[in-house]
Amino acid sequence: MRKYCVMFAGQSVQEEGMCRELWKLKPAREILERLKPSLGEDLEYITTGMPADQLALTFNAQRAIHAHHLGHWFAFKALHPELELDGAIGHSMGVVAALVAAEAMSVEDSGAFIRARAQAFYDICKGFSEPMGLAAVSTDFLEDAVARIESVPGVSLALHNTIGRGTAGGRMADLEALASKIEQEGWSIKLKILRVEGPYHTAAFSPCKPALAKALERVAIQAPRVPVFMGSSGKAETEPARIRELLVRQADALERHFEAVWAAYDHGCRHFLEVAHKPQPVKWIPDQLQDEDGNVLADTTALALETAQLDSPLPL
Repeated sequence: MRKYCVMFAGQSVQEEGMCRELWKLKPAREILERLKPSLGEDLEYITTGMPADQLALTFNAQRAIHAHHLGHWFAFKALHPELELDGAIGHSMGVVAALVAAEAMSVEDSGAFIRARAQAFYDICKGFSEPMGLAAVSTDFLEDAVARIESVPGVSLALHNTIGRGTAGGRMADLEALASKIEQEGWSIKLKILRVEGPYHTAAFSPCKPALAKALERVAIQAPRVPVFMGSSGKAETEPARIRELLVRQADALERHFEAVWAAYDHGCRHFLEVAHKPQPVKWIPDQLQDEDGNVLADTTALALETAQLDSPLPL
């Protein structure tokens, strides 16, 4: 029987109506109802009918995404009691769902922390005196391009997702200056400005760390039953105190998702699974786990299941 490393996406996967079908599934609805007291009584509305422009706001997006993650995960588990895990990975805020899947955090505590996180991030965004944001970056080898990207004052790498893709953050004016420099100097880098509320995972969000630490004082964290590969460190994490530290650090730390996936592979994970409205990080596996010649590692599989496929048989 295969064991799977389950994956959860970060902010940006929100979409109008993303949980419309999920609320119709009994095991998913039970979880979503359990999340209402912490995530808000408007949870069904934000996950089924809230317009896209409102859903894009950090406070709404993070709450909706977390509900989406846990609704899908518990519905899938109910349909596949034979499922065994050998790890869990969360991209950015998805790590909280990964901790729930690894049984390190309860559904209720996870909702309380995500609510506090969403509020803290939203408060930071409201306080910006000028437009700030993120830009998707793609090149052959991202590690070789970091120095160039960060040569523009105020710009820093925020997320490292695959061999050649990541995200830079900073003031919009600085990101636009980076785009101009790329074009003028002919760098082999493509950059696309993302219209988001703020440059997550950069120093701009350092002020919200005390709020995250305070919220975690009321959250119980146990040793996970399987390792959780956290982007804040890019490593397997199993110690509750260390997990707490990394959940706070995540606010302004580079998200080392690429390293986290490799840490999972080095730990022995070979089969990666994501169940979601529209799976995302599991589809990056071919652009992450490659040999020195750029060939996808033959012993890995990536299984992406959408809502309508929750009852699909698992490969044995």
